[in-house]
Amino acid sequence: AYAVNGIAVRQALSLGLNLRNQDRNLAESSKEIRYRVWWAVATTERTLSAMTGRPASFSAGHCSAPLPVPLDEASFMLSDGAYQTSAINKLRRGSTGESGSTDVSFSASSSVSSRHKSPSYPPTFQSPGGPLEVPNVAPNIGLFFFYVTKLSSISDDILRQLYSPSVLDRSWASVQSTGSKCYERLERWRSALPAVFDFTKSQQDREYARARMCLAFSYYGALMIARRPFLCKLERRIPNESARAKSMDVANAASCVSAAKTVIDMLPDQPDPAGMYQETPWWNMVHHLMQAVSIIMLELSLGAAHGQISTEVLLRAAEKTVRWLQSMAPGDMAASRAWKLSSELLQRVAPRVEGSIDERVLWPGAPSQDVLMEIPTLDGLDSSDSYATSSITGEYTGYTPVTTWEPHMFTSYDNYLLGDDPSTGQVPPHQPQRWNF
Repeated sequence: AYAVNGIAVRQALSLGLNLRNQDRNLAESSKEIRYRVWWAVATTERTLSAMTGRPASFSAGHCSAPLPVPLDEASFMLSDGAYQTSAINKLRRGSTGESGSTDVSFSASSSVSSRHKSPSYPPTFQSPGGPLEVPNVAPNIGLFFFYVTKLSSISDDILRQLYSPSVLDRSWASVQSTGSKCYERLERWRSALPAVFDFTKSQQDREYARARMCLAFSYYGALMIARRPFLCKLERRIPNESARAKSMDVANAASCVSAAKTVIDMLPDQPDPAGMYQETPWWNMVHHLMQAVSIIMLELSLGAAHGQISTEVLLRAAEKTVRWLQSMAPGDMAASRAWKLSSELLQRVAPRVEGSIDERVLWPGAPSQDVLMEIPTLDGLDSSDSYATSSITGEYTGYTPVTTWEPHMFTSYDNYLLGDDPSTGQVPPHQPQRWNF
Protein backbone atom coordinates (compact mmCIF):
# COMPACT_ATOMS: atom_id res chain seq x y z
CA ALA A 1 0.00 0.00 0.00
CA TYR A 2 2.85 2.37 0.88
CA ALA A 3 4.52 1.79 -2.51
CA VAL A 4 1.33 1.91 -4.57
CA ASN A 5 0.04 5.08 -2.90
CA GLY A 6 3.45 6.65 -3.43
CA ILE A 7 2.93 6.16 -7.15
CA ALA A 8 -0.51 7.80 -6.87
CA VAL A 9 1.05 10.77 -5.06
CA ARG A 10 3.60 11.25 -7.82
CA GLN A 11 0.90 11.04 -10.48
CA ALA A 12 -1.10 13.69 -8.59
CA LEU A 13 1.98 15.90 -8.30
CA SER A 14 2.60 15.52 -12.04
CA LEU A 15 -0.96 16.71 -12.71
CA GLY A 16 -0.54 19.66 -10.35
CA LEU A 17 -3.40 18.57 -8.11
CA ASN A 18 -1.41 19.72 -5.10
CA LEU A 19 -1.57 23.35 -6.25
CA ARG A 20 -4.32 25.92 -5.99
CA ASN A 21 -6.14 26.18 -9.31
CA GLN A 22 -6.67 29.76 -10.51
CA ASP A 23 -8.11 28.96 -13.92
CA ARG A 24 -11.06 31.37 -14.31
CA ASN A 25 -12.58 29.20 -17.04
CA LEU A 26 -12.84 26.15 -14.80
CA ALA A 27 -15.96 25.71 -12.68
CA GLU A 28 -15.48 25.89 -8.92
CA SER A 29 -17.06 22.45 -8.55
CA SER A 30 -14.43 20.99 -10.92
CA LYS A 31 -11.67 22.66 -8.93
CA GLU A 32 -13.14 21.27 -5.71
CA ILE A 33 -13.21 17.73 -7.10
CA ARG A 34 -9.53 18.07 -8.02
CA TYR A 35 -8.73 19.32 -4.52
CA ARG A 36 -10.55 16.37 -3.00
CA VAL A 37 -8.69 13.88 -5.15
CA TRP A 38 -5.42 15.37 -3.96
CA TRP A 39 -6.37 15.39 -0.28
CA ALA A 40 -7.67 11.81 -0.49
CA VAL A 41 -4.29 10.66 -1.84
CA ALA A 42 -2.32 12.90 0.55
CA THR A 43 -4.29 11.79 3.62
CA THR A 44 -3.80 8.14 2.70
CA GLU A 45 -0.08 8.75 2.26
CA ARG A 46 0.20 10.38 5.68
CA THR A 47 -1.78 7.57 7.28
CA LEU A 48 0.55 4.98 5.76
CA SER A 49 3.54 7.04 6.87
CA ALA A 50 2.32 6.95 10.46
CA MET A 51 1.60 3.22 10.25
CA THR A 52 4.97 2.24 8.78
CA GLY A 53 7.22 4.85 10.38
CA ARG A 54 8.52 5.80 6.91
CA PRO A 55 8.56 9.34 5.52
CA ALA A 56 5.76 10.59 3.29
CA SER A 57 6.56 10.97 -0.40
CA PHE A 58 5.69 14.67 -0.48
CA SER A 59 6.33 17.74 1.64
CA ALA A 60 3.64 20.00 3.04
CA GLY A 61 5.61 22.97 1.76
CA HIS A 62 4.96 21.82 -1.80
CA CYS A 63 1.19 22.02 -1.39
CA SER A 64 -0.99 25.09 -1.87
CA ALA A 65 -4.29 23.32 -2.58
CA PRO A 66 -6.95 24.66 -0.19
CA LEU A 67 -8.71 22.30 2.16
CA PRO A 68 -11.88 20.64 0.86
CA VAL A 69 -15.07 22.57 1.50
CA PRO A 70 -17.40 20.81 3.98
CA LEU A 71 -20.07 19.91 1.42
CA ASP A 72 -21.26 16.52 0.29
CA GLU A 73 -20.31 15.84 -3.31
CA ALA A 74 -23.91 14.92 -4.03
CA SER A 75 -24.86 18.56 -3.41
CA PHE A 76 -22.59 19.77 -6.22
CA MET A 77 -25.18 18.84 -8.83
CA LEU A 78 -28.58 20.54 -8.83
CA SER A 79 -31.72 18.99 -10.25
CA ASP A 80 -31.47 21.07 -13.43
CA GLY A 81 -27.94 19.85 -14.11
CA ALA A 82 -26.17 23.06 -13.12
CA TYR A 83 -23.33 22.79 -10.70
CA GLN A 84 -23.83 24.36 -7.30
CA THR A 85 -20.87 26.72 -7.52
CA SER A 86 -22.45 29.46 -5.43
CA ALA A 87 -22.22 27.42 -2.22
CA ILE A 88 -18.57 26.58 -2.88
CA ASN A 89 -17.74 30.20 -3.66
CA LYS A 90 -19.56 31.32 -0.55
CA LEU A 91 -17.57 28.95 1.65
CA ARG A 92 -14.28 29.84 -0.04
CA ARG A 93 -14.89 33.52 0.63
CA GLY A 94 -15.51 32.76 4.29
CA SER A 95 -19.07 34.10 4.19
CA THR A 96 -21.49 32.13 6.35
CA GLY A 97 -24.61 34.25 5.97
CA GLU A 98 -26.92 34.76 8.91
CA SER A 99 -26.08 31.46 10.56
CA GLY A 100 -22.69 32.68 11.75
CA SER A 101 -19.57 30.54 11.94
CA THR A 102 -17.57 28.41 14.27
CA ASP A 103 -14.04 29.68 14.75
CA VAL A 104 -11.46 26.90 14.88
CA SER A 105 -8.39 28.93 13.99
CA PHE A 106 -5.07 27.19 14.52
CA SER A 107 -1.97 29.07 15.60
CA ALA A 108 0.47 26.87 13.68
CA SER A 109 2.45 28.54 10.93
CA SER A 110 1.24 28.06 7.38
CA SER A 111 2.81 25.26 5.38
CA VAL A 112 2.89 27.52 2.33
CA SER A 113 5.46 30.28 2.52
CA SER A 114 4.27 33.86 2.08
CA ARG A 115 6.14 34.36 -1.17
CA HIS A 116 4.05 31.61 -2.79
CA LYS A 117 0.70 33.06 -1.71
CA SER A 118 -1.42 35.22 -3.94
CA PRO A 119 -2.76 38.44 -2.40
CA SER A 120 -6.24 37.19 -3.27
CA TYR A 121 -5.76 33.87 -1.46
CA PRO A 122 -9.09 33.17 0.26
CA PRO A 123 -9.08 33.55 4.06
CA THR A 124 -11.05 30.35 4.51
CA PHE A 125 -9.93 26.76 3.80
CA GLN A 126 -6.29 27.56 3.22
CA SER A 127 -3.67 24.85 3.14
CA PRO A 128 -3.95 22.78 6.34
CA GLY A 129 -0.97 24.34 8.07
CA GLY A 130 -2.53 27.79 8.04
CA PRO A 131 -5.50 29.39 9.81
CA LEU A 132 -8.95 28.26 8.87
CA GLU A 133 -12.57 28.93 9.74
CA VAL A 134 -15.31 26.35 9.47
CA PRO A 135 -18.80 27.59 8.61
CA ASN A 136 -21.76 26.35 10.55
CA VAL A 137 -22.94 23.83 7.97
CA ALA A 138 -25.17 20.81 8.43
CA PRO A 139 -23.32 17.55 9.18
CA ASN A 140 -22.31 15.69 6.04
CA ILE A 141 -19.58 13.37 4.83
CA GLY A 142 -17.73 16.33 3.30
CA LEU A 143 -17.44 17.95 6.73
CA PHE A 144 -16.06 14.68 8.08
CA PHE A 145 -13.46 14.58 5.30
CA PHE A 146 -12.49 18.16 6.12
CA TYR A 147 -11.61 17.21 9.71
CA VAL A 148 -9.83 14.03 8.60
CA THR A 149 -7.66 16.12 6.28
CA LYS A 150 -6.80 18.60 9.02
CA LEU A 151 -5.93 15.85 11.50
CA SER A 152 -3.69 14.11 8.97
CA SER A 153 -1.77 17.37 8.57
CA ILE A 154 -1.27 17.66 12.32
CA SER A 155 -0.15 14.02 12.55
CA ASP A 156 2.34 14.60 9.74
CA ASP A 157 3.78 17.59 11.61
CA ILE A 158 4.10 15.50 14.79
CA LEU A 159 6.06 12.80 12.96
CA ARG A 160 8.30 15.35 11.29
CA GLN A 161 9.01 17.33 14.47
CA LEU A 162 9.44 14.44 16.91
CA TYR A 163 10.65 11.48 14.82
CA SER A 164 12.97 12.88 12.17
CA PRO A 165 16.74 12.34 12.42
CA SER A 166 17.24 16.03 13.22
CA VAL A 167 15.59 15.45 16.60
CA LEU A 168 18.80 13.80 17.81
CA ASP A 169 20.60 17.16 17.65
CA ARG A 170 18.05 18.89 19.88
CA SER A 171 17.93 19.19 23.65
CA TRP A 172 15.38 17.31 25.71
CA ALA A 173 13.82 20.64 26.76
CA SER A 174 13.22 21.38 23.09
CA VAL A 175 11.55 18.00 22.62
CA GLN A 176 9.32 18.69 25.62
CA SER A 177 8.32 22.06 24.19
CA THR A 178 7.57 20.55 20.79
CA GLY A 179 5.50 17.79 22.35
CA SER A 180 3.43 20.34 24.26
CA LYS A 181 2.75 22.38 21.12
CA CYS A 182 1.71 19.26 19.22
CA TYR A 183 -0.70 18.37 22.00
CA GLU A 184 -2.17 21.87 21.94
CA ARG A 185 -2.83 21.58 18.21
CA LEU A 186 -4.54 18.23 18.71
CA GLU A 187 -6.74 19.65 21.46
CA ARG A 188 -7.73 22.63 19.33
CA TRP A 189 -8.71 20.25 16.57
CA ARG A 190 -10.75 18.10 18.95
CA SER A 191 -12.50 21.03 20.63
CA ALA A 192 -13.54 22.38 17.21
CA LEU A 193 -15.41 19.20 16.22
CA PRO A 194 -19.16 19.63 15.61
CA ALA A 195 -21.38 17.94 18.18
CA VAL A 196 -22.31 15.12 15.80
CA PHE A 197 -18.61 14.20 15.40
CA ASP A 198 -17.70 14.58 19.09
CA PHE A 199 -16.43 11.11 20.01
CA THR A 200 -15.88 12.03 23.67
CA LYS A 201 -19.64 12.04 24.35
CA SER A 202 -22.28 9.35 24.10
CA GLN A 203 -24.32 9.81 20.91
CA GLN A 204 -27.73 8.56 19.88
CA ASP A 205 -27.11 9.35 16.22
CA ARG A 206 -26.10 6.29 14.22
CA GLU A 207 -25.73 7.87 10.78
CA TYR A 208 -22.25 9.16 11.59
CA ALA A 209 -21.22 6.45 14.06
CA ARG A 210 -18.41 5.17 11.84
CA ALA A 211 -17.25 8.73 11.17
CA ARG A 212 -16.92 9.30 14.93
CA MET A 213 -15.04 6.06 15.34
CA CYS A 214 -12.64 6.97 12.52
CA LEU A 215 -11.97 10.37 14.06
CA ALA A 216 -11.55 8.86 17.52
CA PHE A 217 -9.04 6.20 16.50
CA SER A 218 -7.07 8.71 14.42
CA TYR A 219 -7.04 11.29 17.20
CA TYR A 220 -5.89 8.92 19.93
CA GLY A 221 -3.34 7.42 17.55
CA ALA A 222 -1.86 10.86 16.91
CA LEU A 223 -1.92 11.58 20.64
CA MET A 224 0.02 8.39 21.37
CA ILE A 225 2.63 9.32 18.77
CA ALA A 226 2.98 12.81 20.24
CA ARG A 227 3.38 11.48 23.79
CA ARG A 228 5.36 8.33 23.03
CA PRO A 229 8.86 9.90 23.39
CA PHE A 230 8.17 10.51 27.09
CA LEU A 231 7.27 6.88 27.84
CA CYS A 232 10.73 5.76 28.95
CA LYS A 233 13.17 6.01 31.85
CA LEU A 234 15.21 9.17 31.50
CA GLU A 235 17.03 9.27 34.83
CA ARG A 236 20.02 7.40 33.40
CA ARG A 237 20.48 9.81 30.50
CA ILE A 238 19.41 12.99 32.28
CA PRO A 239 20.46 12.41 35.91
CA ASN A 240 20.08 16.05 36.94
CA GLU A 241 16.72 16.78 35.37
CA SER A 242 14.70 19.34 37.31
CA ALA A 243 11.62 18.37 39.29
CA ARG A 244 9.41 20.42 36.96
CA ALA A 245 10.80 18.67 33.87
CA LYS A 246 10.37 15.26 35.49
CA SER A 247 6.78 16.09 36.36
CA MET A 248 6.15 17.08 32.75
CA ASP A 249 7.67 13.81 31.52
CA VAL A 250 5.48 11.75 33.83
CA ALA A 251 2.34 13.66 32.84
CA ASN A 252 3.08 13.23 29.13
CA ALA A 253 3.78 9.52 29.54
CA ALA A 254 0.56 9.10 31.53
CA SER A 255 -1.33 10.84 28.73
CA CYS A 256 0.16 8.38 26.23
CA VAL A 257 -0.90 5.36 28.31
CA SER A 258 -4.35 6.84 28.90
CA ALA A 259 -4.84 7.31 25.15
CA ALA A 260 -3.88 3.66 24.53
CA LYS A 261 -6.27 2.50 27.24
CA THR A 262 -9.07 4.62 25.73
CA VAL A 263 -8.57 2.99 22.33
CA ILE A 264 -8.93 -0.45 23.88
CA ASP A 265 -11.95 0.64 25.94
CA MET A 266 -13.71 1.73 22.77
CA LEU A 267 -14.16 -1.93 21.84
CA PRO A 268 -16.67 -4.23 23.57
CA ASP A 269 -15.28 -6.69 26.10
CA GLN A 270 -16.47 -9.62 24.01
CA PRO A 271 -14.84 -9.70 20.56
CA ASP A 272 -17.24 -9.16 17.69
CA PRO A 273 -15.28 -8.85 14.43
CA ALA A 274 -18.43 -8.60 12.30
CA GLY A 275 -19.69 -5.67 14.37
CA MET A 276 -16.27 -4.06 14.36
CA TYR A 277 -16.06 -4.16 10.57
CA GLN A 278 -19.43 -2.39 10.41
CA GLU A 279 -18.73 0.31 12.99
CA THR A 280 -14.99 1.05 12.80
CA PRO A 281 -12.32 1.89 10.21
CA TRP A 282 -11.79 -1.82 9.47
CA TRP A 283 -9.04 -1.08 6.93
CA ASN A 284 -6.48 -0.23 9.64
CA MET A 285 -7.90 -1.62 12.86
CA VAL A 286 -4.96 -4.02 13.25
CA HIS A 287 -2.65 -1.01 13.29
CA HIS A 288 -4.75 0.84 15.88
CA LEU A 289 -4.91 -2.21 18.17
CA MET A 290 -1.19 -2.95 17.87
CA GLN A 291 -0.31 0.68 18.49
CA ALA A 292 -2.39 0.72 21.67
CA VAL A 293 -1.23 -2.65 23.00
CA SER A 294 2.40 -1.75 22.30
CA ILE A 295 2.06 1.27 24.57
CA ILE A 296 0.36 -0.82 27.26
CA MET A 297 3.06 -3.51 27.07
CA LEU A 298 5.83 -0.95 27.32
CA GLU A 299 4.23 0.71 30.33
CA LEU A 300 3.91 -2.69 32.00
CA SER A 301 7.58 -3.42 31.32
CA LEU A 302 8.38 -0.15 33.08
CA GLY A 303 6.38 -1.20 36.13
CA ALA A 304 3.36 1.01 35.36
CA ALA A 305 5.26 3.94 36.82
CA HIS A 306 3.79 6.77 34.76
CA GLY A 307 0.15 7.01 35.68
CA GLN A 308 -2.76 6.24 37.93
CA ILE A 309 -3.82 3.14 35.99
CA SER A 310 -3.01 0.04 37.99
CA THR A 311 -0.91 -2.83 36.71
CA GLU A 312 -3.87 -5.20 36.84
CA VAL A 313 -6.05 -2.88 34.76
CA LEU A 314 -3.32 -2.50 32.15
CA LEU A 315 -2.74 -6.24 32.04
CA ARG A 316 -6.45 -6.89 31.48
CA ALA A 317 -6.49 -4.26 28.72
CA ALA A 318 -3.56 -5.98 26.99
CA GLU A 319 -5.27 -9.35 27.35
CA LYS A 320 -8.46 -7.90 25.86
CA THR A 321 -6.54 -6.64 22.83
CA VAL A 322 -4.90 -10.02 22.30
CA ARG A 323 -8.34 -11.62 22.50
CA TRP A 324 -9.63 -9.27 19.80
CA LEU A 325 -6.67 -10.00 17.55
CA GLN A 326 -7.30 -13.70 18.09
CA SER A 327 -10.90 -13.31 16.92
CA MET A 328 -9.76 -11.35 13.85
CA ALA A 329 -6.98 -13.79 12.92
CA PRO A 330 -8.99 -16.30 10.83
CA GLY A 331 -8.79 -15.12 7.24
CA ASP A 332 -6.66 -12.06 8.09
CA MET A 333 -2.89 -12.58 7.77
CA ALA A 334 -2.06 -9.22 9.32
CA ALA A 335 -4.25 -9.89 12.35
CA SER A 336 -2.79 -13.38 12.64
CA ARG A 337 0.77 -12.04 12.77
CA ALA A 338 -0.32 -9.34 15.21
CA TRP A 339 -1.94 -11.96 17.45
CA LYS A 340 1.23 -14.04 17.45
CA LEU A 341 3.48 -11.10 18.30
CA SER A 342 1.21 -9.56 20.94
CA SER A 343 0.62 -12.97 22.52
CA GLU A 344 4.34 -13.53 22.96
CA LEU A 345 4.84 -10.01 24.30
CA LEU A 346 2.05 -10.55 26.82
CA GLN A 347 3.67 -13.77 28.00
CA ARG A 348 6.95 -11.98 28.54
CA VAL A 349 5.49 -8.96 30.32
CA ALA A 350 3.05 -10.69 32.68
CA PRO A 351 5.73 -12.36 34.87
CA ARG A 352 7.53 -9.03 35.29
CA VAL A 353 4.48 -7.56 37.01
CA GLU A 354 3.55 -10.84 38.75
CA GLY A 355 0.31 -11.03 36.79
CA SER A 356 -1.69 -13.92 35.40
CA ILE A 357 -3.14 -14.21 31.91
CA ASP A 358 -5.79 -16.33 30.27
CA GLU A 359 -3.89 -18.95 28.29
CA ARG A 360 -6.86 -19.40 25.96
CA VAL A 361 -5.99 -16.13 24.20
CA LEU A 362 -2.39 -17.13 23.53
CA TRP A 363 -0.97 -18.26 20.22
CA PRO A 364 -1.14 -22.10 19.97
CA GLY A 365 2.20 -23.72 20.65
CA ALA A 366 3.72 -20.59 22.13
CA PRO A 367 6.74 -21.13 24.41
CA SER A 368 6.18 -21.18 28.13
CA GLN A 369 6.65 -18.02 30.18
CA ASP A 370 9.83 -19.39 31.74
CA VAL A 371 11.37 -19.97 28.33
CA LEU A 372 10.29 -16.59 27.05
CA MET A 373 11.89 -14.81 29.99
CA GLU A 374 15.24 -16.27 28.90
CA ILE A 375 14.91 -15.16 25.27
CA PRO A 376 16.47 -11.71 24.72
CA THR A 377 14.70 -11.10 21.41
CA LEU A 378 11.58 -12.31 19.63
CA ASP A 379 12.71 -14.64 16.86
CA GLY A 380 10.99 -17.05 14.53
CA LEU A 381 7.87 -15.00 13.85
CA ASP A 382 6.18 -15.32 10.47
CA SER A 383 6.34 -11.63 9.64
CA SER A 384 6.66 -10.32 6.13
CA ASP A 385 9.93 -8.89 4.85
CA SER A 386 10.32 -5.20 5.51
CA TYR A 387 12.94 -2.52 5.42
CA ALA A 388 14.70 -2.45 8.77
CA THR A 389 14.84 1.32 9.03
CA SER A 390 14.79 3.33 12.23
CA SER A 391 12.12 6.05 12.15
CA ILE A 392 14.34 8.12 14.43
CA THR A 393 17.91 7.70 13.19
CA GLY A 394 17.03 6.95 9.58
CA GLU A 395 19.75 4.28 9.52
CA TYR A 396 19.16 1.62 6.85
CA THR A 397 20.13 -1.84 8.02
CA GLY A 398 19.30 -3.84 4.93
CA TYR A 399 16.42 -5.70 3.36
CA THR A 400 16.02 -8.68 5.63
CA PRO A 401 13.16 -10.56 7.30
CA VAL A 402 12.59 -8.77 10.59
CA THR A 403 9.95 -8.80 13.27
CA THR A 404 7.35 -6.17 12.44
CA TRP A 405 7.40 -3.89 15.48
CA GLU A 406 5.04 -1.00 15.88
CA PRO A 407 7.19 1.86 14.48
CA HIS A 408 6.57 4.18 17.40
CA MET A 409 6.89 1.57 20.14
CA PHE A 410 10.68 1.71 20.30
CA THR A 411 12.52 4.98 19.76
CA SER A 412 15.98 6.33 20.38
CA TYR A 413 14.63 8.05 23.48
CA ASP A 414 14.40 4.68 25.23
CA ASN A 415 16.95 3.20 27.57
CA TYR A 416 14.73 0.59 29.13
CA LEU A 417 12.96 -1.93 26.90
CA LEU A 418 11.52 -5.38 27.29
CA GLY A 419 14.94 -7.02 27.13
CA ASP A 420 16.63 -4.62 29.57
CA ASP A 421 18.04 -6.08 32.74
CA PRO A 422 17.42 -3.56 35.55
CA SER A 423 20.18 -5.09 37.66
CA THR A 424 22.90 -4.54 35.04
CA GLY A 425 21.52 -1.54 33.19
CA GLN A 426 22.27 -3.20 29.85
CA VAL A 427 20.21 -1.72 27.03
CA PRO A 428 19.29 -3.89 24.03
CA PRO A 429 19.92 -2.55 20.50
CA HIS A 430 17.33 -0.28 18.92
CA GLN A 431 14.63 -2.08 16.87
CA PRO A 432 12.76 -0.57 14.41
CA GLN A 433 -21.84 -5.89 22.35
CA ARG A 434 -22.24 -2.20 22.74
CA TRP A 435 -20.28 0.26 20.83
CA ASN A 436 -19.48 3.53 22.55
CA PHE A 437 -20.01 5.65 19.46
